[in-house]
Amino acid sequence: MFYVPKSFVWRGLMLAACLAVPTAAQAQQATKAGQAPAAENINARATQVAVLDVQRILREAKAMKNIRDQVSQLRKSYQEEIEKMQGDLRMANEELRRKRTILSPDAFDEERRKFDQKVAEVQRLVQSRNQQLDRANAEAVIEVQKVYNAIVLELANERSYGLIFRKSATIVVDPPIEVTPEVLARLDKRLPAVKVTPPKK
Repeated sequence: MFYVPKSFVWRGLMLAACLAVPTAAQAQQATKAGQAPAAENINARATQVAVLDVQRILREAKAMKNIRDQVSQLRKSYQEEIEKMQGDLRMANEELRRKRTILSPDAFDEERRKFDQKVAEVQRLVQSRNQQLDRANAEAVIEVQKVYNAIVLELANERSYGLIFRKSATIVVDPPIEVTPEVLARLDKRLPAVKVTPPKK
């Protein structure tokens, strides 16, 4: 089973308890420009909140579905390759058993050593394929993460949200404050697919 560790890939998406928008930075820029931000404007922005269903983004984003489809095809291809090698090993093992009665102990031990070496090589290949596919998957998902983060901040600035909470961190959500459909629509339009680079064989 191939998977992407959430702690590695979705650090930017899983946002701890909430995602803060750069209100303070904007206020600082306004001050530098000689325009002291009005306290009521800052307070008004701070009261603007929204809710985002990150898990829905992971499930339904076109780019994520595209990545899963590509990884599934690569996994299937690798599995066929490994199964062929395992079949060859089973045949080699049967042949080795037949030779046991006709080879000298030293000759049999040498044949056995060669067989064990082939088994170890296949095991290393399986591990390598898993790691390579995990890495390719993670790199593709990071591309989605970058665009996702940009869209969330973009939306926060457009609508003056002071905080955007993860839906899983809330108890009751008023539908009008949920921005998941808007984020999903923008993400699908901006990044409908991501190329998963096949690992080198």
